[in-house]
Amino acid sequence: MPYAFKIKPQIHFAGLTPELLRPFASSAIFWGAGAGIAVSLFMSSVPLFQKDVLDKIPVVREYFIDNTPESDKPF
Repeated sequence: MPYAFKIKPQIHFAGLTPELLRPFASSAIFWGAGAGIAVSLFMSSVPLFQKDVLDKIPVVREYFIDNTPESDKPF
């Protein structure tokens, strides 16, 4: 029987296979990137988010450095 069918289990999670999810991939990437940008925008004023996330991005790091002299700070 050289031409017998080989049954191979398909990867799935709760019945969802990669073939079923493939049409939604581009939309999920678009919405995920938009959500990430929105979170970065809304959380940019939180010091913990600045230190943990935004300081790790080289271009963004210089934006949050405070170069104001101590004499010009009101508090």
